[in-house]
Amino acid sequence: MELKIVIVDDEPDSINVMKKLLANFCPQVRILAEASNIKEGYVLINEHKPDAVFLDIQMPGGNGFELLRKFDQINFEVVFVTSYDKYAMDAIRLSALHYLLKPVETDDLREAVKRIEKRIHGRQTQLVQLNNALANIEGVDKKITLHTGDTVTFVDLKDITHMESDKNYTIVHTKSGKRYTSSKHLGEYEEMLKEHPRFYRANKSCIVNINHITNYSKDEPCILTINNLVTKEVSRRKKQEMLNLLKF
Repeated sequence: MELKIVIVDDEPDSINVMKKLLANFCPQVRILAEASNIKEGYVLINEHKPDAVFLDIQMPGGNGFELLRKFDQINFEVVFVTSYDKYAMDAIRLSALHYLLKPVETDDLREAVKRIEKRIHGRQTQLVQLNNALANIEGVDKKITLHTGDTVTFVDLKDITHMESDKNYTIVHTKSGKRYTSSKHLGEYEEMLKEHPRFYRANKSCIVNINHITNYSKDEPCILTINNLVTKEVSRRKKQEMLNLLKF
C-alpha cells in the first residue's frame, strides 16, 4: 500500500537525509510536501491530508507538540524525528508513540513505517495516545499506555503499585486492586520508566513504585511490603540502592 506523508523539520539536511532513506528503503512512502516550521506545517497538513507526518520536535518558533495542538482532530499518524530531548522522549515513550532519533538508523525507519501501516486504521487510538503525550509533556499527572489484548488503557503512574513479570507478559497492579496483563515484557517497562526514579526494579521479576512501600525488613532477605498487602523480595545486590531511594 502507498503511504502518503508530510515532513516537518527546520533542518534542510535532515529533510534531505530522510528523503534519501525513504526512497532507498521504504519505496511505498510518497512524500507529499515538506515544511520548515509550525505555521507552514499546519497549512500543508490541512491541504494534503497525509496518512502520516514525520515531525521534528524542536523548531524555531515552537515545537512539534504545539503544531499538534492546533488540530481539533488528528487524522494522521505521527512519527517524531528528533535529537534526544529528555522530557519529550519521556512523554513519547510513556504514550507508546512512534519516534526516531537523529541520526536516523535504516532499521528503525523501516520498523516505524511498518508500525504505521499496521495502525493506519486505528487512528482514534493514536489520537488518545497523542493527547496522553501532550499531557505528559505539559507536566500534569503522567500516564502510561498499557496494551492489553485488543484494548489500550491509560493508567496514572502514581496509581501503579508494582509490576511483575509473567513469562513474556507483565502484570501491572494498581492501588485500587486492578490488574492489567500487558503484552510487553518487564524490561520494556523498565526502559519506559527509566526517567522516573520512584519506579525501581527490585529483582529480576518485579518493578516497584517506591511511593507505595509501607515497610521493609532489615534482615536478609530484605522483604518489601506494598500497601500493607503484597510482599516482594529485594535481591541482595539491589538492597543498598533500594534503601538509598527510600532514604532510610
